[in-house]
Amino acid sequence: MDFREAFDDQDYFKLCDEEAAFGFSEIAGLIAQRSPSGLTCLEIGSGPGLLLARLRMRFPACRFEGIEPVGSGFAKTEAPLAIIAAGANLKIHRCGYEDFRTDAIYDLIFSINVFEHVASWQHYLTRTHELLAPGGVSVMFCPNYAFPWEPHFRIPIVANKALTYRVLGNVIETYERKNDYQGLWASLNFVKKRDVIRFAQATGLALHSDEAIMGRMFERLFTDPEFANRQRALAGVAKLFYRLGLTKALEWPGVRRFAPFMALRLAK
Repeated sequence: MDFREAFDDQDYFKLCDEEAAFGFSEIAGLIAQRSPSGLTCLEIGSGPGLLLARLRMRFPACRFEGIEPVGSGFAKTEAPLAIIAAGANLKIHRCGYEDFRTDAIYDLIFSINVFEHVASWQHYLTRTHELLAPGGVSVMFCPNYAFPWEPHFRIPIVANKALTYRVLGNVIETYERKNDYQGLWASLNFVKKRDVIRFAQATGLALHSDEAIMGRMFERLFTDPEFANRQRALAGVAKLFYRLGLTKALEWPGVRRFAPFMALRLAK
């Protein structure tokens, strides 16, 4: 099923489609490892719904639901979501995860590049843990702001969020206006892997960091032209380091906490 006609902006479709393909490559494997029949899955931050639609078609015996707040992203997301949700028969809850009320529990909860946008990542962890069924898992993929690079705006981080805005505020505001992404900078929480791990340890949450994710992200630079183009400021150097085998250092203890991207799994 091809939903490209749901998008007036085809460049935006390409972006969403490539992100959905990445999400599918990660989430489909997790579903396949379990018993897919009757598995209940919840995506937090469904965007236009492309990833959920793909997963529903691949695993028709699973139950999929999504959460996407009204007006959460950008105007260009609303129309495609309505079309895709109707076409793929998706159940999308139009609220923030904080306001999501249900008696259901889920075997798998997942979010792709959402964890860095929530107002409180600590609350996100505890709330998704509450929503998990026994033996369930919540997975989060997002940037790690211990690495001094902001991937949405493709700018260096100058010590912290506030100072970065003071130095590069004009660049940030221009990018938001040009792409109709007003509010994007304000939504970023600059979450760091080491802080998440410390929080989980302090609160007794069973959290695992998949350090192999960086290898898959480097491979993506060679297989996903849209992604490589978006990150072209660093892609050339990253590809060279990958070919030389130097990127393996990002899996070393003490170094991996600075890896640019993280994949976290919270188990119950």
